[in-house]
Amino acid sequence: MENRKNIFWCLILILLPYSLSGFDIPLRFSGRAFLGKYLNSDTSRYNMDASVKLYCTVIEQGPFSFFLDYQDDLDMAHQKGGVSLDPRYAHYYITGGFNYLNKAIYIAGYLIHDCIHDIDYDTPGTPVFNRFRIRIAAPDFHPLLRLKSTKRFIWSIDLGAYPHWKYHGWDINAGGDYRYDILVKSRLSIFKNSLFGVELAPEFHFTWGDTSLYHQHLARLQLYYSNLSRRIGIECSYHLYNNDPIKNPDKLWILSVFVEF
Repeated sequence: MENRKNIFWCLILILLPYSLSGFDIPLRFSGRAFLGKYLNSDTSRYNMDASVKLYCTVIEQGPFSFFLDYQDDLDMAHQKGGVSLDPRYAHYYITGGFNYLNKAIYIAGYLIHDCIHDIDYDTPGTPVFNRFRIRIAAPDFHPLLRLKSTKRFIWSIDLGAYPHWKYHGWDINAGGDYRYDILVKSRLSIFKNSLFGVELAPEFHFTWGDTSLYHQHLARLQLYYSNLSRRIGIECSYHLYNNDPIKNPDKLWILSVFVEF
């Protein structure tokens, strides 16, 4: 028996390099961070937003790849007691999935696990979501290619589902009545040279729930300085229409500074 075990492990060690020979572990990163101030006079609920997002291509073989993505949104309402940048609400996203990318199309299938927390408040019933999505997009919309793109217009369409499965008696989409959604993003380059650029980036998000159709539609204008595959700039965004039950800054403007790489 011992000899059989030794032979088994010897075969594993011999065959492992061949089984992994077609794979690459590039660990290529892209990301974005921003800090924004709402321009509305009433800041009791919406005062400032901040966000950090990090994307990593972990494994790659030809046109296929596996990726991980983390995002952390902090929402700051009215600041009290001389404290600035004090988050009141936090929204965390952890995403994993697979990409297919060639010169004609970019396709992704992925799972997002995210949850929303009231900070320093004992609030029961924290919304938790597990959504499956499929993305169909222009190749240059890939996170590792978008900042390098020379295309004037690129686009992305995501189709999602929120299954209400029970896990040990707990709904994996607890706290919201979402069922399906469509997210449409686009980028229109208005002006770009070797250093500076102006980009229009509207987003339209439709979510079907048990009781309502929810909207989150945003118009965004970016002015940036670019150095290789990195950008720093300012952006002005306007919430065209938003009736989402979780966060709905409808008809509000927000002015932000951002960094992308």
